[in-house]
Amino acid sequence: MCLTIPKKVVEIDGNKIVVELANGDRQSVKSIVALEIGDFCLTQQNVAIERIDADYAGELIEILKGGKANV
Repeated sequence: MCLTIPKKVVEIDGNKIVVELANGDRQSVKSIVALEIGDFCLTQQNVAIERIDADYAGELIEILKGGKANV
């Protein structure tokens, strides 16, 4: 099983997409899904593989930080 942390799209320049983690770290990725600046996504091996809802991204980040999960 692979775990990926939600990342926010902060820049798009052609095929180059820059995403930001909750801690402020940034990385360049490629994408197989349509993304816009402000979207949240899940990545695997530097490829954005899924766009996710901002609320869901927030829940996942909170869980990973050790917060409460409403499940």
